[in-house]
Amino acid sequence: MPGSEVEQVTDRPHWRDAVRTAAGAALASGAVAAAAGSTSNSWPLALIAAAGFLAWPLTRLRNLAKRQPVAEFDRQGVRLYPQTSQRNRSLSPIVELPWSEVKGIHLWRKRTGLYWTTMVGVETVRADHAPGDTDRRGVPPHVTSALARRSVPFSASGRGRLQAAASRFFRARITDARSAPATGRRRKVY
Repeated sequence: MPGSEVEQVTDRPHWRDAVRTAAGAALASGAVAAAAGSTSNSWPLALIAAAGFLAWPLTRLRNLAKRQPVAEFDRQGVRLYPQTSQRNRSLSPIVELPWSEVKGIHLWRKRTGLYWTTMVGVETVRADHAPGDTDRRGVPPHVTSALARRSVPFSASGRGRLQAAASRFFRARITDARSAPATGRRRKVY
């Protein structure tokens, strides 16, 4: 879908990125400090360990600095790009739909291990007759299987940027379904 005006929404750093980078830097400085207190033979080993401890968080920061698009919006439609590894995006979109087929754009949270990952997904106008996913690990019950299939990870603080980019071409609101809908019933307390 080529277009002259393309709005790109990119990922932003997350607190987990800062924690992992700090942990790698702490381990690297610990390896250098341990080598400084020991014999001269341990310096090459300490430098190799420090390089290893710093390489992983620095590659993550490099992927963030590349500012790869999570979503693209233009006059023809919307495109969502999946993650191929931590903070690295594919060059080909997993979702590519014209605006005539888009019913809404939804933000929701998926449980991944100990924390929640914010996802952005596209809901289509026509019902999806594909069989439902049997593996819905981490997908909350209020998110349909079709929406989960058309979703990609996104930074939690990017709702405003996503809303501004999508509103230039698409007039529907972006639904924030990151919490379960209220049922209207009060919980019984025994």
